Amino acid sequence: MRAFITAGPSRLSATAAAKTPRPRPWVHAMATAAAVLGLVTACGSVTAASPATAAPPAGDPAACTSGTCYVAVSVATLWVRPWYPRTIDRPALGNPAHPLTWVGAMTVAQKSWLAGRLETQALYGTKVTVIGHWRNWTKVAVPSQPTNRNPRGYPGWVPTAQLTRTAPPAAATSAVIRSRTAWLWSRWTAAGVAGTRVMLASYDTRLAVVRATAAYVEVTLIGGQNAAVRRSDVILHAAGSSWGVTRAQVIAEARKFLGLPYLWAGTSGFGYDCSGFTYSVYHAYGQTLSRDADQQAVHGTFVLRSALQPGDLVFFRSGATGPISHVGLYIGGGNIINAPHTGAVIRIDPVSSFANYAGARRYLSR
Repeated sequence: MRAFITAGPSRLSATAAAKTPRPRPWVHAMATAAAVLGLVTACGSVTAASPATAAPPAGDPAACTSGTCYVAVSVATLWVRPWYPRTIDRPALGNPAHPLTWVGAMTVAQKSWLAGRLETQALYGTKVTVIGHWRNWTKVAVPSQPTNRNPRGYPGWVPTAQLTRTAPPAAATSAVIRSRTAWLWSRWTAAGVAGTRVMLASYDTRLAVVRATAAYVEVTLIGGQNAAVRRSDVILHAAGSSWGVTRAQVIAEARKFLGLPYLWAGTSGFGYDCSGFTYSVYHAYGQTLSRDADQQAVHGTFVLRSALQPGDLVFFRSGATGPISHVGLYIGGGNIINAPHTGAVIRIDPVSSFANYAGARRYLSR
């Protein structure tokens, strides 16, 4: 069963979000009941209500109080309010962060609870702009995730300990993670990576290259520590050069994630929501889309349904005249690959299986 519930503020346009009423306890009850009954949420979801007590992040706060900062953990999860996190969310709050542990420990109902409480995610080394503070939390905007909600980038609250003022090192070449996730290692030999695991990095993470061999790539992390990643887990990209992304490349990237569980607000190889998925497979080849489906639906070039080509984005509404609530990547043959809803995995579905087709947009020319 697929159920779409009215979109929450993290997936609505700025105008619609401004009209969203303050959450009520009965809304929370409805969301809980929906999760229990299997009516789990999609990219458009109910606004969740009562906050939970936040578990304090581990470690000392990073030296980041204003201006430009950078994500210092593998994946930083941005929250709507800093007091929302539960005890089960603790692995996502510290430095280091453990997103694989966090996602793997949650039940479907616990993942469904995240709808309307999470904003987005930002990968290691991502630049952010500080826009506020509350206790050991910092509100930031993510410039690399465009939105109509804030001209500075996608906004949300992140534990201060997950930020640093130290910029990632500059390099002539970047190693871009192309596996869902990839371990960085403390040592390396001619045979490949060795030593101990340093960090489990997400797909689309960019790292400064020191040198590359057929077996491993040596990279420099924030703060100057060197590590190594398997050569098969990355592609190398020269700074300032064109990515030259094609339809075939985007489709090939998307297929890597078949079977990956849906995660509301996810933009990492540990879990995606619908628009986080389309955003990421494009971004991995240097093409920046808007973060949310409703904004992805107003950029690019309009495409008739009869003229769809692989790589086009296809949009759907939660009702006949409701807001855009879902997006998928067209792969040909009348099918899309998409992250449908909480409790499901990234999969291939016929376009015709969605009741409220809302148009398509093209971002690629070849």
